[in-house]
Amino acid sequence: MRNVVGVFMGMIAGGTLVAMVEGLGHVLFPLPEGVNPTDIESLKANMDKIPLGSMLFVLLGWVLGSGAGSALAVWISRSSIVPGIIVGGLLMAGGIANMVMLPHSIWFSVAGFLVFLPSAWFGAQLVKQRLG
Repeated sequence: MRNVVGVFMGMIAGGTLVAMVEGLGHVLFPLPEGVNPTDIESLKANMDKIPLGSMLFVLLGWVLGSGAGSALAVWISRSSIVPGIIVGGLLMAGGIANMVMLPHSIWFSVAGFLVFLPSAWFGAQLVKQRLG
């Protein structure tokens, strides 16, 4: 049961952290004039105009959210790193869904695909080592 609770809480914490970091990126690097962030068609039509800084904050959010969510899952489960890797995999599925829905550049798609599981593994290992 601790594994299930760990994954659930890790997803909540990781997703929240992703949203917070992405939100900070949007404050620091606002969307171009006329882009409606709640309209998928508006975003699709303007993805090439999104500031680089905003895109980097999305990647940073994915790294931090995956690592922190994974760490929390392992801390709660206290059994293995598997719950943390599951959190990273689920967050990666969300990131892939984002990349499928919106046309991203190649560099972003490759980086986005590569950040989740290593971040989750690192967060899981960090906690597992501390737990002994």
